[in-house]
Amino acid sequence: MKYISVVVPLYKCSSFIPELVERLELVLAKINPDYEILFVNDASPENDWDVVRKIAENNSKIKGISLSRNFGQHYAIAAGLSIVKSEWIVVMDGDLQDVPEGIENLHNKALEGYDIVQARRIERKDKFLKKLSSKLFYKLFGYLTDTEQDSLIGNYGIYYHKVITSINNLGDSIRFFPTLINYVGFKKTALNVSHGKRSSGVSSYSLKALLV
Repeated sequence: MKYISVVVPLYKCSSFIPELVERLELVLAKINPDYEILFVNDASPENDWDVVRKIAENNSKIKGISLSRNFGQHYAIAAGLSIVKSEWIVVMDGDLQDVPEGIENLHNKALEGYDIVQARRIERKDKFLKKLSSKLFYKLFGYLTDTEQDSLIGNYGIYYHKVITSINNLGDSIRFFPTLINYVGFKKTALNVSHGKRSSGVSSYSLKALLV
């Protein structure tokens, strides 16, 4: 079992991957040199998979799996979580909006005795319509499911291995990651982190793909 793994779903992230790897390695090496980065290619129409394969050829810490078709972000995350075997697992997006440098603070907070530390995206750098649609969705979703939802909290966070094992064992066909995290329980908290601005392009996933 490795100490820490990072699971990154990919869809139209090819231009971000080299920088993401570089920044992740700097952060992870400070935490513990026993780490791996697992990219899950969700049948991206760009050359995400080619970029991952090229980097992995010369870096044993970079792993990757490529899905047979586009299943959606949360199914891509689930595929990655079914493979990693580490004490701590980080889940984050691949477009650099989830700032890699935040992992160190998330990990330090987890060591205070938390099984789950989710990143609360302060001052979101998304466009107005995306922020509004996200806020409305989480409000409606919370109402329909009678749960408390925070539009500032997404997938980004660090999770102890027993949390991920519990999620993998659920076997639910619906894999909306934030809901599964809320469902399994365990001791959790949230930590404010910076939110990065996309340097190019538009949001990788459509709203529908982000929710399935």
